[in-house]
Amino acid sequence: MARSAAGLTQESAAASVGMARTTIVAIERDQRRVKPDELVALAAAYQVSVGKLLAPDAVHVDLNAKFRKVEGRQQPQSVLHAINLLKRLATGAVELERAIGATLRQDYPPPIRLIPQGLTHQAEDAAIGLRNRLGIGLGKMGDLMSLLELDMGVRVFCRPLDDGSISGLYAFDSAIGACILVNASHPWRRRLQTLAHETGHFVADRFDADVLDEGASAPSIEERFARRFGQALLMPAPAIRARFEQALSASSSFEVRNLILLAHQFDVSVEAMCRRLEDLELLARGTWESLRERGFGLKTEREVIGDNHSQMSPASVSPRLACLAAKALADATLSEGQLCEMLVIDRVELRQSIAVFKAD
Repeated sequence: MARSAAGLTQESAAASVGMARTTIVAIERDQRRVKPDELVALAAAYQVSVGKLLAPDAVHVDLNAKFRKVEGRQQPQSVLHAINLLKRLATGAVELERAIGATLRQDYPPPIRLIPQGLTHQAEDAAIGLRNRLGIGLGKMGDLMSLLELDMGVRVFCRPLDDGSISGLYAFDSAIGACILVNASHPWRRRLQTLAHETGHFVADRFDADVLDEGASAPSIEERFARRFGQALLMPAPAIRARFEQALSASSSFEVRNLILLAHQFDVSVEAMCRRLEDLELLARGTWESLRERGFGLKTEREVIGDNHSQMSPASVSPRLACLAAKALADATLSEGQLCEMLVIDRVELRQSIAVFKAD
């Protein structure tokens, strides 16, 4: 239902459009016909178009309820906004696929039953297993977003969120499948770490929702698994140990320069690589804090690898969805306005996204 998907109760929906709660109840039970002006007001309150509200094949999911079930408390407004954005992006993608008959093929690995006593080993093994499934071996990860979408059918979206403390969200619904939203306002290496982390939730507690934010309370077993999995996915232990040994064979000690180069080779931050080496007991605990106290920063990195911190801006729409949008527009299946609503972008962004797929 569009109301519940927007996170509104019958009382709050009635208040937002100036109706009595009994009127909302009657409309939802088909006991009263909705008037045109009421329909417009309800569509605005539910943040959907009038057409989508009336469409019999529209996709309606209630992600808010899934997140409430996980957190057990009322979500702050910034999280509700992020949840609603993920819902709009995922349902819009499904509706676009349905419109042109291009269903996203889902090839999910079986979920993992977590064991507290062996959680670390489970996470490490699961990360290597997923790498093997994706055919990427032990090298640099590459385009994880496209791999998840094209190889396994996980919907991944990258959009800016006003609340910088929210890194990403994961959710699953039978109507839209597994979907992930990554905060595009964050630096690209952090976005990659967020995506790897949320992939851990997809691999393990697939049917539960997750919000990755800085203000999270004591981590659950699922969260601890996702943290270790994300690190192992981007920095596979066998490869890290081999590169570490190679650096030691050329020098009597593992220098800061080696740390910077190793992080660069795997496209992760120096902090992430340092903490990974600590977790693998290749560096002593507290090494990263010691480096920071001694003044380690961007200047030190630039002295080793140059100015390699250009911000790689993520595309508003994935290549797959951009290709589908171009086809829908070329075939006159959907209008620009309908595509903008489905993809949650403006017309300029739409035209930029599909330009490469338009026929000459």
